[in-house]
Amino acid sequence: MPQPNAAKPISQSSTPAPVSKATAAREVELKLHVAPADLARIVALPVVTGLADGAARVRRLRTVYYDTPDLWLYAHGVALRVRREAGPEGDRFIQTLKTVNSATASDSAGVAVRREWDWPVAGEVLELSILSSEAIAGLVPSDIRGALVPLFVTDMRRTTLILRPDPLTAIELAADDGVVEAAGRTQPISEIELELKAGRVARLFDVGMLLQQAVPMRIGTESKAEIGLRMVTGRPPAPADSPPLSLSPLTTVAEAYRHIQRHALRQFLANEACALAGGDVEGLHRMRVALRRLRTAHRLFTPLIASAQADRLVADSRALAKRLGPARGWDVTLTDVIAPLSASAKAPPGLPALAAAARSAGSGPARDAVAAILAPSCTAMVLALAAWLEDGAWLTNPDGSRRAALDAPITSVAAGWLTARHGKIGKAPKLPEDAPGWDKLRRRLRALRYTVEFFRGLYPDGATQPFVQALEDLLLAFDTDHDAATSRKMLSALPGVDRKTLAATVAWIDRRAEKRRRALPDLWTRFLATPPFWG
Repeated sequence: MPQPNAAKPISQSSTPAPVSKATAAREVELKLHVAPADLARIVALPVVTGLADGAARVRRLRTVYYDTPDLWLYAHGVALRVRREAGPEGDRFIQTLKTVNSATASDSAGVAVRREWDWPVAGEVLELSILSSEAIAGLVPSDIRGALVPLFVTDMRRTTLILRPDPLTAIELAADDGVVEAAGRTQPISEIELELKAGRVARLFDVGMLLQQAVPMRIGTESKAEIGLRMVTGRPPAPADSPPLSLSPLTTVAEAYRHIQRHALRQFLANEACALAGGDVEGLHRMRVALRRLRTAHRLFTPLIASAQADRLVADSRALAKRLGPARGWDVTLTDVIAPLSASAKAPPGLPALAAAARSAGSGPARDAVAAILAPSCTAMVLALAAWLEDGAWLTNPDGSRRAALDAPITSVAAGWLTARHGKIGKAPKLPEDAPGWDKLRRRLRALRYTVEFFRGLYPDGATQPFVQALEDLLLAFDTDHDAATSRKMLSALPGVDRKTLAATVAWIDRRAEKRRRALPDLWTRFLATPPFWG
């Protein structure tokens, strides 16, 4: 079998094997991380055996993943592998080409959606002739095929069952226990995959909730291929960008609500790996932003949704965001104050000790943030909200007037909601002078910014750009000033630090903040003078 770190490229044989017939499929699955000690008992849970259709099947799966040395396939969202499946009936070999994630705007948050092509092959060696098939040739161009090498291996013991929560639904439960082997290292894998074979996506979340109530689990967003590639490159998980919303004038109000909330949940989950790795503060920040977007959207749509269940779930998201806040505050203090001041000529002699005290003070909130993300209540909240969104009872049960409003195009309410948010900002020529008024304006600007993000796709990009830019520049200045005030407050509350060092650091924060504050009146005037694009 090829070794994961082999350097020799795979080359075409002089007499290529005939191309096997591929089986193409759209894979829709929900991944749940589970403690190794709990994995073995999941298949025997009453909630599982009660839904099972047939006996469990156990197989050994050893899979070799291929790419070019410069990771061309990964950069283009493609995974290529050859899998050996060992079972009682003998070994078989499957070559698979898979898009890493082809989820569209209409797909559910937390669910990985991929296109996959499978070919039966003769053995463990990659068959390049298969890749010339017209349907997939563009995914692996001919000029890179000769450079493909085995990069890493996954070795799993997989137990599978078919679950039937209702007569129209079939879900494959796969319990994977094994390792990823890459770059001379191994990483254990202990997870449940729920793959939808037939039926509605909402049932995936329903089954996920049943399992999570019996055994603590956490939603996973990284595929085994992504884990292996991360091990090969040595790069930690990066913060995930939030793609633009794709509402159109034909989108209904109900569809817009569901899409916006899916988008927020997807952004929250996509940044989880980065936040847990602890190396990039942006991951935690984007998780909090996702939760704020979720709440902002829910407040907009609440009069039409009118769901006590959704209200409770959104309240849970606020409680989670509060637990993430202190860690974010210390992250900002260390990266935006301590680090740049340490690199400047004005760094006070006692700054290393102050930095150590700040890191020590931030370690507790950081642990609490990680605990909050890993807590079963976090997974329960996401699964429940996703299930509620996908089930759609909130859409089928409202009275006649609310149902008509939900079925109307989003353009029937978007401009009015934008106007209402814009009106809360006020048009006073001068900025407020007191701290409460300052913070209230910042929060209202942020709510307007999120509302603009929701609906800007309904308007021509050229028309939205001036207003969006003016709003973002103003809000960035407010947020930066708020972060400086938070850092000043947190550092000043540290016990036992040298007062001269603290005073010099606070003075440095204040000097930078004053420079930014002098720019705020002009940014405010520019914002007030920029006409709204929806008017």
